[in-house]
Amino acid sequence: MQEAPISINTQSDEDLAALVFEIDPRLEYIKDMHPEGSSCRTLLVKLDGRRHVLKARAVSNNAWDETYFYYEIHALNRAAERNLSHVTRLVREYSSDRYHAVLKSYVEGTPCNKMDSDELLRDRQFIAKLDALYLKLHLAGIAKILFQPRKIVIDEAGELHLVDLSTCIVNTEAGVAEFSQQMRADSRFITRLERDAA
Repeated sequence: MQEAPISINTQSDEDLAALVFEIDPRLEYIKDMHPEGSSCRTLLVKLDGRRHVLKARAVSNNAWDETYFYYEIHALNRAAERNLSHVTRLVREYSSDRYHAVLKSYVEGTPCNKMDSDELLRDRQFIAKLDALYLKLHLAGIAKILFQPRKIVIDEAGELHLVDLSTCIVNTEAGVAEFSQQMRADSRFITRLERDAA
């Protein structure tokens, strides 16, 4: 008889280490990067001595969770096709009857949710870099970035990196009308930040 799957919502490091091992025995669990996550777990892991991010979800009939998981995979694939810098890389995809996961590159730096978000969103230099990152994504056919501080990491050189593409859509998947609408929403967000920082 097959063991019951480990709950994706577990808070136990022991269970999360077992989950990582089940997905890929070569991965070493380090820590939970987003403990408040509900449908997916974002875990810091090591593979061959290098840090990576493992994002995992339980296979279920919840179409909503599945949609957002695949949004990210499509966006990661597009970013790789266009060789976009400052965007996390898809390293490997895992699929079983119990779990679906992606292994992504890890970006060294400080996630924006570990900084003063109010101050950051009034910083003209930060806004200009965020605008440049959004423009780069839009030109590559990726939109609906939906800024959240935990999705952006600032490296030692002060460069911004998008590390979570779970809300993003790709133009060829979404269609022209939806893509245009989401691209305009992204642009309005940046314009609002620029106006408020003035």
